[in-house]
Amino acid sequence: MKTLLKVLLAVLIATAAMSAEKPAPSSSAQTPVKKKVFELPKTGLNLARPNGGWINAEIVGIRLVIKFFDKEKKPVAPDVERGFARFNYAAKNDKRAVLDREGNTLVTPATVRPPHNFLVILSLFAGEGAEPTESYTFKYP
Repeated sequence: MKTLLKVLLAVLIATAAMSAEKPAPSSSAQTPVKKKVFELPKTGLNLARPNGGWINAEIVGIRLVIKFFDKEKKPVAPDVERGFARFNYAAKNDKRAVLDREGNTLVTPATVRPPHNFLVILSLFAGEGAEPTESYTFKYP
């Protein structure tokens, strides 16, 4: 019986010595949580907003779609209620369209006829006021 106790005691001491030799995992050894990096869409035109953030203007099918992004390029809901776009074609009459909210975008219900090569004058309105809060002029594409 004494021999069995001695053997168990020796195993217990050896196990304790082995666990004492192993360093405890430190918090600095853990991999840091990586912050997700957002990117602006590769299609359409990305325009910087004056108050920070971005908008993306893209013709999808026959509609102009405006998407909104914050300073970190993360998609966000629009902070404006509506918009107005004027399409200035080179050899044709101008086309005008109202942009209404549809989910997290502003879209034109009107047809944007091809060829999609024109000057866009875009005005964004935050409320019911007559003055736009933001205006952009750009050539598409």
